[in-house]
Parts: sequence; structure tokens; C-alpha cells
Amino acid sequence: MELLGWPTSGIQVRAVSSPWRWRLVTAFACLASLALVACQGRVRSEGARPARHDAEAAARALPPRAEVVARADVLALRGSRNNREQGAADFAEAAQLRTRLWRIEGRQADALEALELLGAIQERRNSGRCDAATDRALLQGELSGDPIGIYEALYVLRTAEMTSACAARIDRILAALAAFRPPQHVLDELRRQAGPSDHGEGSAAQRARSSEPVAATGEGPVVVPEVGVPSKEPARITKVEQYRGRDAARVVVFVTHPTTYDVGALPAQGTQGPRLYVDVHGARYSGPASYEMGGMVERVRIGHQPTATRIVLDVQSDVYRKVFYLPEPFRLIIDVARQAPQPTTAPTGPRVVRRVVLDPGHGGHDPGAIGPIGLREKDVTLDIAHRAAPVIARELGIVTLLTRDADEFVALDERAARANAFRADLFVSIHCNASDDPSSRGLMSFVLDESRDLLAAGIAARENSSSTAAADELANALSRVLDQRTIASSSHFAALLERASVASLAPQYGSVRNHGVRRAGFYVLAGAQMPAVLFEVSFISNPLEELRLNTADYRQRLSDAVVNAVRAYRDGL
Repeated sequence: MELLGWPTSGIQVRAVSSPWRWRLVTAFACLASLALVACQGRVRSEGARPARHDAEAAARALPPRAEVVARADVLALRGSRNNREQGAADFAEAAQLRTRLWRIEGRQADALEALELLGAIQERRNSGRCDAATDRALLQGELSGDPIGIYEALYVLRTAEMTSACAARIDRILAALAAFRPPQHVLDELRRQAGPSDHGEGSAAQRARSSEPVAATGEGPVVVPEVGVPSKEPARITKVEQYRGRDAARVVVFVTHPTTYDVGALPAQGTQGPRLYVDVHGARYSGPASYEMGGMVERVRIGHQPTATRIVLDVQSDVYRKVFYLPEPFRLIIDVARQAPQPTTAPTGPRVVRRVVLDPGHGGHDPGAIGPIGLREKDVTLDIAHRAAPVIARELGIVTLLTRDADEFVALDERAARANAFRADLFVSIHCNASDDPSSRGLMSFVLDESRDLLAAGIAARENSSSTAAADELANALSRVLDQRTIASSSHFAALLERASVASLAPQYGSVRNHGVRRAGFYVLAGAQMPAVLFEVSFISNPLEELRLNTADYRQRLSDAVVNAVRAYRDGL
């Protein structure tokens, strides 16, 4: 069935009496029109047919899917970096592109991505929040086929302060959905539950319909270093970095040398929401007393205790937390998420893969490894990711995010944070290997886990810009709290990635050496809440493999391998 010519995959229309069936169809047709211009709000009589929109004309108005997806991804990435108004405008344009793709092609992944983008606008204090909340309610209802849910969400939203234009728009939609208006006592209860509304945190109706489990603030693992002989100088907190997101966030606290810490939580009290805190023992701090974040973490506050410095995260609601550290340079990682990570499915059988993050290694002032003739790792990894991402989106229907889309530096700490905020189902960090031995060649993949593999530790140290001891320390420390099912799924995907690479390269380049799946302490994988793999595509230090990496054919075959591995993992191979 189509509404105004747009496929309605994902919309389930129950078998009801004919007049109600046409009311439901026409309601969604009107809503689709309201999303673009206006809807007359009429319900046709039984036997009438809703007007048909020219889907082919709509499709012609857009470039090829790969270009639209790439454009939307660029806008989303730019929106996360721009200021409040410009960032919201970027998110809105990206959401509009994704919504148009959904209504033309019916791929649920596009609708889910549009919902994420509209949610990001709601988190920002900007003039477009009301329209974003309205669009999100419409799209959510279109996905679920629930016009009553749309009415409830918009009814509660209408109680908030808003511009006259947005209020008039919501009134038109509510009039078009008059046939689905719930009883007044239901609406009164929804309004009571909502309380003062800011059209930014979701309606009472939406909260009541959510069935996702939420962890109580304070749950989750804590990894504390074993500090030997205390330093003669007190530890100093030198920097606090924040990576915000709607459903996950990361705070990184840089400390001059290793120290211990305690982690705790305070429940909500009155108008004060829940708080998560970390007491850094014996540490001093001089700097801003707070950092505004937005999203699920409203702000970070820093205060002094008698024997420690306290880092406080003011969160919107109860959160799952994971606190660990990275050595060299020493820093605390505070990861929070709205929900605890869901247990990863077994290594066999079909898997749900809706979002994938590709992480092109290095970038900007960090060239990565450089080959004998000057080929730079950062250029190779970005090109492979650029080739793979649109194919994953177009052929597999999986929303794909690049941690960097240009020659720019992205900190290792930020890469997994972006994957967590994106709620990715797979994380693939793409790199080129290097060795002092120019004859070293072949493929290699890594997962984060405890290891006594000296070769793997050396490669991790190079990618981390740290010592092998630091890589080992990270792997050994985190291995105590890593989910074994996630490790198994990561290892399985890594094996698929290597098999796909051999199958793609061997017909053209002959024997390909496969070093197998290794385990080591890679900073970039630390804290990833999904199966995560670091893929060393070839040795850029090997003169022959450098020449191959410098060709479009070799890079295309590697990108094909990434796509095929994702497909095989999703399909349960």
C-alpha cells in the first residue's frame, strides 16, 4: 500500500471496518502533506481513494541515494560541531533529506536516522525546537502506524510555550486527526504527567510508551589503576573534555599522573536531577568550575573535597555508567548512556545491524604511518571508508557514520564516544600496518582483550602513541569488565573481515597473507559499547603493498571486503 505514492513499509494498518480504514489512510496522507506544506484535514467518504502523489517525480527531485546519504552525513557531522542555531539548521536539513528518502524508498533505516537528527535539534536551545519536536512525532507515528499516539504527543506538546506559527501548525494537525482524539480524561492525565513542558525532552505520551530498560544512576563497571609508589608531587587535573550525545556521552579528565578515584551517585531531589560523581584522590584543579554540555549530561561541575577533587555530572535522568582509565597520558574516561548495553547476540544466527560506524584512522596533523615513497596512512584509510560507507547505506540499508569525513584530527577518545552516541551496532576502525621489517606483509585484525602477544602489543602501542606496557595495562585492566559475548562477536566479525578481504584481493593479487585475529589494548576501541574491530588493511611499510595501497583498485577491493563482512555478519554467517 502507498500513501500519496510514498511506500508505507513499517506502517501496519490493522484490519478494521472500511470507514475507519479510509480514515487511517487519509490521516497519514494528510500528515505527509503537512510535513511539506499544509493539509486540508478532510476525511473522504467510504469508497473514495486518497490522492496519489507522484513518487517517481519526488525521486527525480533528489540526486542518487548515495549522494543524498553522503550529503546528510556531512550535514549531521557539521551540525554536531556548529553553534546552536547553525548546528540545528544543519541537523534539520539532514533530517529532511533522510525523511524524503524514507518516504520515497521506504527504508526504515532512513526514518530512524531522521528521528535521531530531529532529537538532536530538540536538545539544543534554538528557534527550531518546536518544529523538530512536531516533525519527530509525525515521523514516529508514521513508522508505528499509530495516529492516536501522534495526537497524544502533539496534544502535550501544544501546552508548551512556542511561536504562533508552530502552534498553528500543531492545531492543523490535531484537526486532521480529530477522528483519533482520545477521551478527554486520557488527555488530562497526559497533561498532568507532562507538567511544565519545554518541547525538548519528549512528551509524557512518548515516555509512557517507551519500554526500554533504564539503569539506575551508578550502575556499571569501574576500573581503577593500581598505583605503586605515590608521586612526590600532587596530581593535577589539567583538562576536561566533553563529548555529548542524546543517548550517550563521554567526559575525559586528564591528570598529570596515575591516581585512584571513587565513583558514586546521588538520586534526584526535588528539582535537582540525578548526579554522578568521581572523586579523584589527592588531585588539585584550577580552572572553570563548570562546563555546559547539553543532551543527557546537562553540565559537568568540578569542586574541591578535603582530600580529593570531585567531578560531578548533572544528568537528566538515571543513567548507566562505566568509568575506566587510559594510560600515557593518564586520563579518566567517564562514559554514560541512557540504557545499559544490551547483551550481544550469539556469534551465529542473523543479527540486527541498523547502524555502522567506520573510523578512518589518524587525520589532520596525525598522518599515521608513512610508506617508503611517502604514501600516508590517513589518506588511505579515509578513501577506503569513503568507498565503503555509501555502499553499506545503499545496498544494505544500514545507516553509516564516519568518525571523520575529511582530513581532520579526531582524538582517539572521541571516536568510540561518537560510535556510542550514534548507538552503533558495529564499529570498524580502519588502519594501515607498519613494521621495521620491510618484508612484513598481509592482513591483520584486532579486538580489545587481554593478550600476551608481543607483536600485537607493539602494533597497539604504535596506534596509541604509547608504550607497549601501556597497551598491555589497558588490555589487562579492561579485560576484567568486558562482556565476553561482545568479545566473541567482535572476534567473529574480525574473522569475517579477514575472510572477505582474502576473497576480494586474491583473484587479482595472488596469495594474501592472513595473520588472523589478534587481541591487544587499542585505545580507540576502549569503551565501545558494541562489537568493535581494528582492521589493519596491509603493511604500508612494505614497498609492494604500499604500491598496491596507492591504487584505486586495491582500495576498492578492501572497501568491498568491509561491505561484504558487514553483510555476512548481519545475515548470520
